[in-house]
Amino acid sequence: MRILIGLLALLIAIGAAGSHAHAADPNCDNAHDEAAIDRCMASARNRTDRELNQVYQALMAKVSDRGKRQLRDAERAWITYRDRQCAFDTAGSIGGSIHDAMVANCHDRITTAHIAELKAQLNCREGDLACGRQ
Repeated sequence: MRILIGLLALLIAIGAAGSHAHAADPNCDNAHDEAAIDRCMASARNRTDRELNQVYQALMAKVSDRGKRQLRDAERAWITYRDRQCAFDTAGSIGGSIHDAMVANCHDRITTAHIAELKAQLNCREGDLACGRQ
């Protein structure tokens, strides 16, 4: 029963975060077994990680040397936060066959939100004091 509940939760999560997984792989719309779901979630996570790297590199190119150090430190802290938050969020699935997909979905969800934060910094208007660009 616990596995069924976990699988249902994952399918709901895929629906919520599925824009990444489904956009590049139409077979993810028909992923019904654990192996296919794992592949789709891992693929989405990899795409999101690549996008994060691109936005991060673009922002690094725009900030001062001091800003680069601050951004690098912030990203390192954020990675620790993401990993620990996902460990907490997915603790209920530890030991289950669905755990890897749940972790991948969590990483994708949190990373997608962080990309939006970095893009906001990247596209700040000159003089906006809420921006970290220095």
